[in-house]
This record gives sequence, C-alpha cells and structure tokens, in this order.
Amino acid sequence: MTGKQVIYCTYFDQGYLLKGLSLYSSFIRHHPSASLWILCFDDSTYNILFKMQLKNVTLVSLSQFEDPLLLAVKKTRSLVEYYWTCTPSLPLYIFRRNPQVQFVCYLDADLYFFSDLTPVWEEFAKGSIYTVEHRFPPGQEDRVNTSGRFNVGFQIFRRDKQGLVCLRRWRRQCLDWCYWRHEDGKLGDQLYLNEWPSLYSNLVISKNLGVNTAPWNIGQYSASLKGDRPYINDDKLICYHFHQFKITSPLKFDFASGYYLSFPVKKYIYTPYVQELRLQYNRVKKIDPSFSVPSSQTSFVKIPQWASKWAGPLFWKIVQSTAKKRNTFTT
Repeated sequence: MTGKQVIYCTYFDQGYLLKGLSLYSSFIRHHPSASLWILCFDDSTYNILFKMQLKNVTLVSLSQFEDPLLLAVKKTRSLVEYYWTCTPSLPLYIFRRNPQVQFVCYLDADLYFFSDLTPVWEEFAKGSIYTVEHRFPPGQEDRVNTSGRFNVGFQIFRRDKQGLVCLRRWRRQCLDWCYWRHEDGKLGDQLYLNEWPSLYSNLVISKNLGVNTAPWNIGQYSASLKGDRPYINDDKLICYHFHQFKITSPLKFDFASGYYLSFPVKKYIYTPYVQELRLQYNRVKKIDPSFSVPSSQTSFVKIPQWASKWAGPLFWKIVQSTAKKRNTFTT
C-alpha cells in the first residue's frame, strides 16, 4: 500500500502521551514513509508534539477537529466517553480533508508495532472494512456479551460505499449513545461493531494472530522469538495492544492487572515496550522539563466487567492484587 493512498491515525491526551509516542516510534520504524495523523485531546499534548517536529506526523487540535454535532453531545459525556464518541469521526475527518486518500487505518494509542503491516494489507485485499476479533480464550467466550466480539483498537476503512456507510452509521450511533455502561446491548463505541458482519458483505475479519494481540487473549498462544522478531504461534507479531498497562512512575510499570503473562511474553513483548517508554519519557523531559507521569491513566481502559460477574467483586479484587504483584516491573 503506497503512502499516498493511506493515512494512519490515532488520538490521545497527556495521560497517554508516552504511549502515543511509543506507538509513533514503533510504527514509523517499520513504516518510514507512512503518514500518521494524531488528534490531540489537550493543548499540552499538542504543544509538546509540535515542538518535537515528528517526521510524517500531522497534528490535529481539538478545535480543528470538533464539529457542531460533537460539541452538542460533549457536555453529556465524561472525558473517556467523549473520546470514544470521537472514534468514528476521526477517519471521516481525514477522508474529508484528503480526497486522494483511499484508506484510513485507525490505531489505538496503546498499540506498539513489532513488524510491518504487509500481511494485513495482503489479508485486506479488496475489502472495505478490516477489523479484529477479541479472540477470547476457550471458556471465556461469554465475554463477547460484555466486551463485544470485536475490539476497536485496529480498524481499516476503504473509501468506497460500504466503508463510508459503516463509518457514518457508527458515527451516528456514537453521537446518539456512547457511555461507559452496558445498556440494550451497547457499551461505549465498541459493541456497535457486533452488527458489522450482518451489515457489510465486504468486511474482512482478521485471521492473523499477530494483529492487535492483547493480554485478554495472549495466554492461549505460544510466544517465541524467531531471529529478532516475536511470534504468536506461527504468525509474526505485528502489533500488540498494551491494554491495562499502567505507568506508575518513570521507573515502575504495572503490566496488565488481572491478566496472567508468561515469561516469554514479558521478555519478548513487554520488556521492549518498557524500554521504549523510558526513552520517550526522556525525550519529553528535554522538551518540557515540567512534564511528569500523570497520576491517572485510565482514560482508554475498558474494564473487563466479565470478571466481577463471573466470580464476584471480592474475588476480582484478589485477582487484581495478585496479578499486580506478578506483572509489576521496575527498571
């Protein structure tokens, strides 16, 4: 896929600045000619990124992005709910401003790339929409009812009838209802994706285990290193979704509360990410010496409510406490 045909995009605020920079660094390492658009949800993020003069990046301020319909619902949403409300609007915003662009690929800010996207574009082929299932492990299939069949974290849309109809419908749905609670089969921006297979014949559902791999499914796979690249079973790891990853201080990280991570996963996937975050922290401090790790980084976390429903709140607290001890890493 040529650089002029596709634009990649993401969004984040200062709470996810280090993660967003890590996404950028890993992405551009494997896609040096690609274009990445970043929607900055606060002025601090915009100003820091502007000073960094990142290669192949287009910054979008909130004032540039927001339209009357988004502004009309903004006061009815919490911060995270408003961010989710904006998800489908960002690819549409990019399509409108770039008539020559045929594809927009949305990336969650807590993704990190370990190899290039060539297999994804080969798999996508002539599709209109590309999405990735959560791929919950055996015995946890009922989590689809609470978290959805698909994860929003990695999406591709083609500028064709189905791609644009999908985006416009999703935007209308999120404008109408996008809250951090379950209601009538909805949750945030994510459960709307459940209907896509029945609506869009040109939807491509990824079969590649190395795309949007995440702590909620990594436990059922074998993680290994072949040459200098991590693999998930027989698939090269393309991008990993660092869901529930917390930066508790510049030197300390909570990997994934509530999830078991094997030693190979920690070594081949999480350790490089920690090293990248430390590097980005030092870069930001040079630009803005007053920068500190935000005390709250929950903006983009969808809590796995299946846990409390499955075994009760008390058990979930015990699981979180145990996992936190197991997955905390100090450099």
